[in-house]
Amino acid sequence: MSIVTDFLTGIAEFVADVFLFRREREKRGSTTRGIGEDATAVAHFNFFTLLWISLVSVGVMALLIFGFDVHAGWGMGIGIVFGVVWGYWRYSQLVSE
Repeated sequence: MSIVTDFLTGIAEFVADVFLFRREREKRGSTTRGIGEDATAVAHFNFFTLLWISLVSVGVMALLIFGFDVHAGWGMGIGIVFGVVWGYWRYSQLVSE
């Protein structure tokens, strides 16, 4: 039962992401696109872009902690801030295109 619930929750989250993305684009005055194009853009962002950002953030954390001997708390904090800023910047680019 848990697998079905997780699957349905994932679908609902994706649909909500697409509609929120469309509303955000409308607020910024971007040209209207089809819902299929927006769904593809959101799916690409959710999988490829966020995966890449998370891998680079973990790499930054590892480099700071193990390479430069920075305290683990500071290294993780800097890596997380790096990922959040980069993710926000990429999302802003996605919304404004």
